Amino acid sequence: LQKDDDTIYFNVYDTDIGDRNSISIGKFKWKHVFDEWVKLPAKLDLSSHGEIHVIMNFIGSFF
Repeated sequence: LQKDDDTIYFNVYDTDIGDRNSISIGKFKWKHVFDEWVKLPAKLDLSSHGEIHVIMNFIGSFF
């Protein structure tokens, strides 16, 4: 996260032992999210897109 950039990018991986396979990638604007479900785009041949629950709390000054 850079000072002038308000986008957080993330990768989601499966929980298999041994291999670490990427399930999806996503992004969201952190300035607009405090308690929101973020939809994940489909990746490869997976039918389930999924969502992650993002909850943010800020204490004090960010920059």
